[in-house]
Amino acid sequence: MNDTAQRLAWWHEARFGMFIHWGLYTLDGLDAWKMHNMGIPVAEYIRTYEPRFKPDRFDARALADLARQAGCRYVVMGTRHHEGYCLWNTRTTRFNSVAMTPKCDFIRQYVDAVRDAGLGVGFYYSLLDWRYQAHWDGPRRHPDRWKKLVDLVHAQVRELLSDYGQIDILWYDGAWPAHAVPGWGFEPTAAEVAEAWRSGELNRMVRNLQPKILINDRSYLPEDFGTPEQTISPEDRPWELCDTMGDFWGACPHDLNRKTPREIITRLISCVAQGGNMLLNIGPNAAGSIQDWQRQIMLRIGQWMQTNGEAIIGCQGEWSYPFKHRLAPWKTTRKGDTLYMHILRYPGPTFGIGNLHDYWLESARLLATGELLTIQHEPTRDIVSGLPAEAPDEIATVVKITTRPKTEQEKAARVSIGLVDPESEPLS
Repeated sequence: MNDTAQRLAWWHEARFGMFIHWGLYTLDGLDAWKMHNMGIPVAEYIRTYEPRFKPDRFDARALADLARQAGCRYVVMGTRHHEGYCLWNTRTTRFNSVAMTPKCDFIRQYVDAVRDAGLGVGFYYSLLDWRYQAHWDGPRRHPDRWKKLVDLVHAQVRELLSDYGQIDILWYDGAWPAHAVPGWGFEPTAAEVAEAWRSGELNRMVRNLQPKILINDRSYLPEDFGTPEQTISPEDRPWELCDTMGDFWGACPHDLNRKTPREIITRLISCVAQGGNMLLNIGPNAAGSIQDWQRQIMLRIGQWMQTNGEAIIGCQGEWSYPFKHRLAPWKTTRKGDTLYMHILRYPGPTFGIGNLHDYWLESARLLATGELLTIQHEPTRDIVSGLPAEAPDEIATVVKITTRPKTEQEKAARVSIGLVDPESEPLS
């Protein structure tokens, strides 16, 4: 196992993490992009929002406990978003939660709580900062200003990865060029963006400080894993879906297009079935409290995971055509020769699996109860029977099947036996 595979091993095992978007931008419930989208000047933004940011209900241990109850194995929390407000005791700027109104290092509380809960600790960090004209001008117009911005980013990342013990994940965001104004003055390639942020230098520093850390792909270098957002887009490399429960990342009372627990769990299954992870976001409100509707969804996911977690944690993706077909009534995950069938459209007491040419199904059990099911082998299908008439779980019932590779003799016995020649079949 090479160095990268060793670092990724625990993350592949984990499969499910919790994202936390929270900070100064949660005030007034207009989500994280209001400063940008509403064109609020920097001074006005700070004057309007910062004195009111008094999150007396922020409870890092409640967040960690909710992640654990939901079946998550790691957590990633924002240290600063695109507005530049830092949630730790940075020495680089006064625009932080220790120097200003809250007088609190929220990142210290978060790290301690998540680590004590036995979960992996991740930091989200946005490279861009809307407060700096250099972000809008880009690296060529005023190189000296751009250098100061990039130096600030490097210094803040150094602090975060020096002051809080072992950090398991660094989740960058915000490296993209400004597009709202003529900005950079050119349409850069990914390589030019990475060069502008000195991403290679930055990540070498990160790995020197934290040799075991995992780094995502949003510094415009591939690094350890890809990060499709909101859309399940498998990659030919380690990848992780970052997903919201509604439309928004931060708390927003108008966030009414909410996914159901069934939809979220189905998306989690789909990620693992295609070899990926899922990082599911919650957005506490400005006071720091977990929104009740998000808490209830996480707890329902936890109920399902308590019964079916072994079909997610430590699993790999589907490996055979009948289980990969997108219209099949199931999705499958696996551990070695053990197959987990997540039945999404429950068929009743009996179902058949057609065209399974390479693997022999040896035994099957209902994961929820351990009840042994019956497998009947026929030339064109394998029939699993003995399930309850009604689905044990309305979200996804899981059948655990032990398999082995078929012998050549068993494969040959399946060829066309029992099929009807259409030319000899009467029409009426």
